[in-house]
Amino acid sequence: MKHLLKVLFIFILILTSCQKKITETDVTADFKAVEQVVQHVFDDIWSAKKAELLTKYHTEDFILLEHGEVWTNDTIANWCERAKKRDQGIKRINSFDFFEAKREGNRIWMAYHNYATIKKDTLQRNLQWLESIVAIKKIVFGN
Repeated sequence: MKHLLKVLFIFILILTSCQKKITETDVTADFKAVEQVVQHVFDDIWSAKKAELLTKYHTEDFILLEHGEVWTNDTIANWCERAKKRDQGIKRINSFDFFEAKREGNRIWMAYHNYATIKKDTLQRNLQWLESIVAIKKIVFGN
């Protein structure tokens, strides 16, 4: 029994020493990476309406709760196609104020103010939303 306890203790010691310690720098870098993903999603999907980039940013089971509706990747892709046809000459500029972030394992939850400036010719409209995101860090092996 003592031998088994010693082996178990050594095994646990090896496991804990092999695990990478997450530093404050790692967490800050991950938060910044999520902020960049949010910026790219809004610039590429909501401004440029590039539905083909949805799979670059969203998981397959992605959902967006928007105005009392559940939007999926398909819903957003359809919106992009319709918006391309009707929004000729409209430019959307996105900016964000990230004010809260929490990390739990490979997940980051972040809250932010989303600001959009919509411009067409001499007209301009400023919009603002309060939003949150859950981002999941995935490890990709090889290419």
